[in-house]
Formats: sequence, C-alpha cells, structure tokens
Amino acid sequence: MSVWPAWEVREGDRATRWLHVRLAFGDGARIDALATVSEGWVCVEDVRAQPALALEDLAVFADWIEGPLARACEAGAG
Repeated sequence: MSVWPAWEVREGDRATRWLHVRLAFGDGARIDALATVSEGWVCVEDVRAQPALALEDLAVFADWIEGPLARACEAGAG
C-alpha cells in the first residue's frame, strides 16, 4: 500500500489534507483512492478499482487504509 500527499489547505490553525492511496495486489488488481483528513476525520472522496469492488469490500475499505493514512498524516505534521 502506498500513501502520498496530494495537497493541503490551511485555514488559521486548521489544515485539511488530501492524500492519494494505492493498494496493489499480486494478481494485478488495484485500488486508487483520494481521501481527505481534517480534525481527526477521514473522508474518502474518490475510489477507482480494477476489477470493480463489491459493496462489501467498500464497507471495509476504511479499515484497510486507516493505519497508513494515520502514519502519513503524522509524518506530514512535522
């Protein structure tokens, strides 16, 4: 799994970060997403998967990316 910054918007002491997320699987399947992180909240704004994800997979997608997003935000905070 890869997570890298897309952009950040600051408003006073608040910041909203957009991050690209990519999950690549050994069989060639791939999931690309754009997520925002602000004030402890994560919002997945766009998801593209090949092959398409089932609704059940989307339901657990946040669990898959929670840890890597948290680590990326901690690294970017310094």
